[in-house]
Amino acid sequence: MSLRTHIAVAAGAALLGVAGTAASALASDSAEGTNGTAAFRAEAARDGLSARQISGLQQKVDAFIAKSGGKQTAANRITVKGASVTLTVPGEKYARTLNSDSPAMAAAGCPYYDFCGFKGSNFTGDQWNVSSCALHEIPDGWNSGGSWINNQSTGTRARMYDKNKSLIYTTPGAYSSDAYGDWGPVWYVRPC
Repeated sequence: MSLRTHIAVAAGAALLGVAGTAASALASDSAEGTNGTAAFRAEAARDGLSARQISGLQQKVDAFIAKSGGKQTAANRITVKGASVTLTVPGEKYARTLNSDSPAMAAAGCPYYDFCGFKGSNFTGDQWNVSSCALHEIPDGWNSGGSWINNQSTGTRARMYDKNKSLIYTTPGAYSSDAYGDWGPVWYVRPC
């Protein structure tokens, strides 16, 4: 066998080894994603969701992540850019916590030190929680209506900005809320 043939055989073997390793890694990543989704579906079923609700909820999660990025951390929760979004279960009015060790809570609530936005009026629909003082972009699709709760430390004011990052509104000091706000002109929020 010539030197060129030895080199070609060695190079081919090396490429097959790399390809095999890459294929194994892709298969592992794919299985992990599928198993993660399966685990979220199982947890949602334990929380009493129907197969139709589970499927619809996963479609909402997938659509949100495709549009805005983020990572699914529970059946209806996504962490994204220093915030979390809790999606409503299809057919329900309020966001609620799923996948806990206890039965699902009636509402996700707004934790202390957070600014919480709701897609719908009167604290309904998908919920967006932020706590860091950075400038946060509101979720895509929040073009009108809505509501918010400022549950940060006493007296802290959140600021809302338009698409040019110009200040358009400052909330009253915490604790404060607005059950009938308007996300239409708002593109960004700085919680504190």
